[in-house]
Amino acid sequence: EITPKSFIEQIFFSMLRIELLDNNDKLQGIGSGFIVRANFPKDPNEALVLLVSNKHVLAGSRRFNIDFHQRKTNSNLPNFKKTLRYHTTNYEEVLFLHPDPKIDLACINISNVISQLGSSVYFKNFDKTVFANFNEPELELGQRIVFVGYPENRYDRKHNLPILRSGVIASHPKLDYNGEEQFLIDAQVFPGSSGSPVFLNMKEAQYNRGQIILGKGLPYLFVGVVSATMIKNNIVSPLPTTLLGTSQEVIGLGIVYKATALNSLIDLTLKQTWDKIHSK
Repeated sequence: EITPKSFIEQIFFSMLRIELLDNNDKLQGIGSGFIVRANFPKDPNEALVLLVSNKHVLAGSRRFNIDFHQRKTNSNLPNFKKTLRYHTTNYEEVLFLHPDPKIDLACINISNVISQLGSSVYFKNFDKTVFANFNEPELELGQRIVFVGYPENRYDRKHNLPILRSGVIASHPKLDYNGEEQFLIDAQVFPGSSGSPVFLNMKEAQYNRGQIILGKGLPYLFVGVVSATMIKNNIVSPLPTTLLGTSQEVIGLGIVYKATALNSLIDLTLKQTWDKIHSK
């Protein structure tokens, strides 16, 4: 039994493995998703619970399965012996795509799902307070990052938990790589990692910069979402969701869309949802 306390442990319980289904509910691929809670600016007491991933994951199907951890009946802890499966055959009405066609980010409003499951479900989420604004001095070339997901559909099946991987920032994070709201990481990014959240270890970054570590502040900073991998012959390939993976040779570089781009998508989702609710 574990009691998720550290930031990374809690991130593990914000992750959801998305099983993408065809029209006959046959498994056709998988992707990574994570849960973000976002407050309405017009009423901070109300919030949405969003499942975040890539467009090429969420817009490629209308049916999916996600498995939540069941909460223990006598304590606020995950029950590793049971999961709660949510199956949907159409999520189009609650699907939101980033308005920029070049930005591979999307989210689904799963607030009603969470409400239906109630206290029987165990999950964690993070919010925009841990989002990088890319003015942080710790965000530099060569700083180590970690990302969490389901590479090539590998995960701890018994405990329904994802895999943590690591790498370093490979392009200048303060600049938009190739003019897009993205940066590169030097990391082995494989199919199934689409939608993985990427975090900067703040204490390690401060140590590397020769700063005094005070033991306060954010332990990790959310910097973006994995989208694509680079393969030989100068080709950029969106990470396939198919379980067959890719036969092309990756060169160990991944494309990450910045947290600021996700911030824009979340703001749009909040506005459109608020307008829809209050137009009735």
